[in-house]
Amino acid sequence: MMTRKNKDPKKSSINSFAKYSGIAFEMLGIIFFGTYAGVKLDEKRDAEFPLFTTILSLLSVIIALYLVLKNFIKK
Repeated sequence: MMTRKNKDPKKSSINSFAKYSGIAFEMLGIIFFGTYAGVKLDEKRDAEFPLFTTILSLLSVIIALYLVLKNFIKK
């Protein structure tokens, strides 16, 4: 089955904007919740160095970048 390309450039730009805005919010959500979980774990651990915050924030950034790159490659 062949699909028709969207011929309306204005509609196409709106769709692209919505797609990329959604990806940005997805990234922000992943990073926020990863960092938040790290902060809460460090509060319970009551240590001087925020180990879980550091690890989970870096891990959430890596996961968010992986998902974004997977979306861009997929088209």
